[in-house]
Amino acid sequence: MSVQCPHALLSYERVFDRWSTRNLWAGQSTLLGKVVYVAQAGDNSLQGDFGEAWLEAVAAGCGLLHGPSTTLDRQKTDVHLVLEGLWHGTYNPAVNVQVKTTVALREQNGYFAYDLNIATYDVLRRDNESVRRVLVVIGLPKDEERVILHADGTLLVGRGAWVSLEGQSASGNTDTQVIRLPVTNTLDRSGLERMLTTYGVRSSTPVPDMDAWRQS
Repeated sequence: MSVQCPHALLSYERVFDRWSTRNLWAGQSTLLGKVVYVAQAGDNSLQGDFGEAWLEAVAAGCGLLHGPSTTLDRQKTDVHLVLEGLWHGTYNPAVNVQVKTTVALREQNGYFAYDLNIATYDVLRRDNESVRRVLVVIGLPKDEERVILHADGTLLVGRGAWVSLEGQSASGNTDTQVIRLPVTNTLDRSGLERMLTTYGVRSSTPVPDMDAWRQS
């Protein structure tokens, strides 16, 4: 049995004095002598919000620390994940995750395919971030319920994978770059732990051989 979940309305209001009629535009409404402007978020915003919450719910269920990376989304990062404890010589491995949510996720030959915008691709392929980044893509059903009630609990519908784009070459495309995510990079306990112990631990920085005492 599925649960009917009406879409939440994400909106903001800007209230102007009733005399500021020169700023009116289509879709306005009036309330108590004030002009109220309401901008409603589209389905893409709601879909993205669900995807981020989906990943955080999974992370919480797997015993990971999780939360938004910063107060403002200015770094192409949505969720910060931490694996508590000492792993491969590093305490509390952490990564920053960019989450993309789609109803058009394609699967072929052991990979998911996703069209990532170039601006995000260029950020995620950097290899000099202090906290390394990972891309997570979550596929959702297009016209079906995304929250389903079962006898033993509530199911958040969705499937996807993760991949690191660190060190990838620049794209010759202007709009999007097709990203292939291995299906084996699962969004469960084992998959997320592998993500964090691979990209969240400290790595050595190559240093050229030199004798400081012989430098003039």
